Amino acid sequence: MKRMLSIVGSLLGLLVLVGLAVVLALSFGGLRREAQPASQVFQSPIETPTSPPYSPPATPTPQPTPRPTSTRPPEPPTRTPKPTFTPAPPTPTPEPLPTLVSGQQTFLYATTGERGPELYRVQLDPTAHIIASSAYRVNTPALWRSRVYLEALHPSPDGRQVAVSWTYGEGGTFVSILNVNDGTLTPLFGEKAAIDQRVEFLDWSPKGDQLLVLGGIDNPDLGGRAWLVEPGTGKYMPVDISQANDARQITSASFSPDGQAIVYAKSDCYQCGSEVWRISVGQQGGKQLLLQDSALRVEDVLWSPDGRYIAFTQWHETAERHELATGELWVMDPQGDARHLLSPVTTGYYKRFTPVWSPDSRNIAFILGEEPQSGRQANEPSFNVYIVDVSTGEVRQLTHFQNTQVLEPIFSPDGSTVAFVATLIGMPEQFEPWLVAADGRGLRRFDERATLILNTRVATPAIAWLPEFFPGGE
Repeated sequence: MKRMLSIVGSLLGLLVLVGLAVVLALSFGGLRREAQPASQVFQSPIETPTSPPYSPPATPTPQPTPRPTSTRPPEPPTRTPKPTFTPAPPTPTPEPLPTLVSGQQTFLYATTGERGPELYRVQLDPTAHIIASSAYRVNTPALWRSRVYLEALHPSPDGRQVAVSWTYGEGGTFVSILNVNDGTLTPLFGEKAAIDQRVEFLDWSPKGDQLLVLGGIDNPDLGGRAWLVEPGTGKYMPVDISQANDARQITSASFSPDGQAIVYAKSDCYQCGSEVWRISVGQQGGKQLLLQDSALRVEDVLWSPDGRYIAFTQWHETAERHELATGELWVMDPQGDARHLLSPVTTGYYKRFTPVWSPDSRNIAFILGEEPQSGRQANEPSFNVYIVDVSTGEVRQLTHFQNTQVLEPIFSPDGSTVAFVATLIGMPEQFEPWLVAADGRGLRRFDERATLILNTRVATPAIAWLPEFFPGGE
């Protein structure tokens, strides 16, 4: 009996040991199953290296090679860069100036201020002195100031508007329209025009309702052609004047007094002569060659106010002096005949020497420079204002400056006085306006009580003398 109990006890102990072994085996197998991924479906087919137990060095993650874009590489430094063009320079909403005083003449001048080019409007008393209380600065576009150069002022025939030419950075020439009465400036084609507005001013129509402008050949909208533009609406129409490159082929143009024709000068290349053409406005086929010269460059063509004459300057292009040269002042009739020489004249690419007709068409004012004489400073020619009677050919010297540069001759509205700008002695970038009677008397600074100094760092010393202002236009 005792032997049987001993055997049963041994079997029960063996069963307990087996059970413990089974439990341990099951526990170990469960731990291995938990360490394995739940499913092979979500694993990456690319083997992932085991991460180290510490943060690796900051090695940038390799990026895929970017695809090339269509951005044009910068031009070589030997060529003039062509920046991305915007349809028009930014123009803030200007603050209007006080309106003009009725019955008084207006004078405009350009200079350089602390923030860039500045344009001023003043009114004159009967003795052509500035009325101090009338001096105001036109609100030029603030965002232009660091990149723009004011090139010229072109008054409309009635004096109520002025076309202002600007060179905007390296992007070309633009034209703004100044409302003289309230001093506001607007782009020629309007604020919202979705076109390339780079154009060069050529002339006003006699009624002042259109401008003749020329687009550069790289202008995708107006390139290589002349256009008539309505400054109030921005509407424009082509004119039968064109150029094939930007080498200033169209040197100048001028409307006939009745607005029915335009005369223009064209020079196709350097030192290859010029042609002067007359075209009809708004008519097909009305084109006439007035003058052709194989050696001389015609720089300025100017129709007289009475329509009887066309004045022009011509000169030999030389490699030594491009901006200015001694040329000749001529006149001819509207058919290109009866040509005769009036006087030597300073001319050239620099447009600040352009001659100007008197309002009655009797006289032409012009600039003539002479080379330095003994005792004068080296390389400082003297420029002076002259006037020539077209019918008699009589030439009168109105000023007698020495070592002084003189620019921008203009007549007063009644033709009795010539205004111009002259450099300060020893300060070639500083100009001041002067006046002299058409008979040579009364030479004086523009206003002895309020001297005007025109700085030319970012502005041509441009001036404009406008007729009396009357609100109703009478």
